[in-house]
Amino acid sequence: MTILAEIHSGHDPTVYRIPCLEISCAAWSQTIRNCPGWDDITVTHEDGQQAVYIGSGLDVALPSRNDSGQQRLVFALGGANAEAEDLVEQATEAGEIIYLTLRMYASDDLSAPAQRPKKMIVDTPEFLPTGVLQVPCTYRDLLSRRFLQGRFTANKYPGVALF
Repeated sequence: MTILAEIHSGHDPTVYRIPCLEISCAAWSQTIRNCPGWDDITVTHEDGQQAVYIGSGLDVALPSRNDSGQQRLVFALGGANAEAEDLVEQATEAGEIIYLTLRMYASDDLSAPAQRPKKMIVDTPEFLPTGVLQVPCTYRDLLSRRFLQGRFTANKYPGVALF
């Protein structure tokens, strides 16, 4: 049984899960890291690197469980500051992709994620007037993958142009 499965089954009521969000982009020199709650926490990533996550308001709208080729999650980070807004504008102007990585930790063991991190692509981040950064992400986007792009082109396979 995995650590998170034990937590969900009610194994120990003093142990709870901590979602940690990391928003990164190639155009940035730093990342945005948040976790729910009032306190900042220091965790160890899967590669052994330690990182500090800032405590903030955090809300997650989970996707519907269906058989579509695209799963969409919406995260809301409370207390987003002007620095985060500047970073998002930099990425938009540079035309770079913004990534969101969700890591789940057990409260009694912050030395490694309790499950494999999920890396998602941010669609269109939006700053609300209340100071909330709303981050919609796509996860398991099978429709936008390019696994067939470039395989059968007329330059490589001239017979394809006949069909």
